[in-house]
Amino acid sequence: MPGLHLEQLQVTQRRRHPFDSRLWREWCFARVAFRHFRVRLAIMLVILLSGGGLFLLYEPDKQHTLLEAMYYAWSLVFADAPEAFPKHSLVLQVMFFVIPVLGLTVIIEGIVDFALMLRDRRRAERSWCVTMSAALKDHIVLVGLGRLGFRIFKLLRKLGEAVVVIERDANNQFLEEVRRDGSPVLLCDARREAILSDANLAHARSIIVATNDDLANLEIALDARRIHPKIRVVLRMFDQNMADKIRDGFNIHIAMSTAALSSPTFAMAAVEPSVVGTLVVGNRLVVMQRWTVHQGGPLCGLTVGDVLTRFGFGIIERQPKIGDTRLFPPPATLLEAGDQIILQGPYEAVAELRRKAAA
Repeated sequence: MPGLHLEQLQVTQRRRHPFDSRLWREWCFARVAFRHFRVRLAIMLVILLSGGGLFLLYEPDKQHTLLEAMYYAWSLVFADAPEAFPKHSLVLQVMFFVIPVLGLTVIIEGIVDFALMLRDRRRAERSWCVTMSAALKDHIVLVGLGRLGFRIFKLLRKLGEAVVVIERDANNQFLEEVRRDGSPVLLCDARREAILSDANLAHARSIIVATNDDLANLEIALDARRIHPKIRVVLRMFDQNMADKIRDGFNIHIAMSTAALSSPTFAMAAVEPSVVGTLVVGNRLVVMQRWTVHQGGPLCGLTVGDVLTRFGFGIIERQPKIGDTRLFPPPATLLEAGDQIILQGPYEAVAELRRKAAA
């Protein structure tokens, strides 16, 4: 049975989100940088206003404007005195020495910090990701970036969905892939409600909780429901009995055991190599199986609609000997010898077809 390669999936994206644009992500980074440096900017503004005010107060005869006085203070920051050293005012003399020290300290420290921030954006990654998350709406929050979580992430992004990832392990092997994609990543324990708020859960469409800890998954799901009562919760559980009880008892929309989901596929792959997929619907096992239409076989000469009526399963793909492969061929499509098809239906119906073909 061939493996699923998400990179090869051919899907049409539902929509384009703003964070798919690099320009939008850079704008979010600029907002983070402004918040980071706003204290230094405020200090610099105080220095200029204070210096300008002192020029106005102690040199009234020169009739400076406020803007001109602030420019004088700005010149002093770089030790470029705008006028001769004042001999008539001790306050201005002290200011001529103090402003360059304070101003240059603030500016040099800011330049060094800004250079480090540009060189290593990880230093501001959390604030950057929180800013991006806050701008999203109708997005999906994914908790847990293990092998299952990463495959979920890749498929959601392939579908064009906006995803905010929460992962506890800073050394997770898949983090770099998510960062390259540009999706927000919060490196924290999602059991803290504040982290769910940072992911903008209140405006999210759904949350997928896919860590390896059943109790942690349940705690996160309940916290999510408390923050956003209408959110769709998809919960990973290892114990299917517990998953069923949680789904019914806590009104969780979907609680699934990955073992329960994958076990039919493993079993059917051992029974019949041509089976390409399985799922359980209610209490029925539904299989997808590759089939070659042979001359004189039970399907040769029938239409797709006839197959559904007579055998109780559908044709979801047809690859004729000549022509292109088509998904879900119309009911009137005639099956001919040499066609490669994929059947989907109850296991009993497919098994009955195999018995008729072998007879």
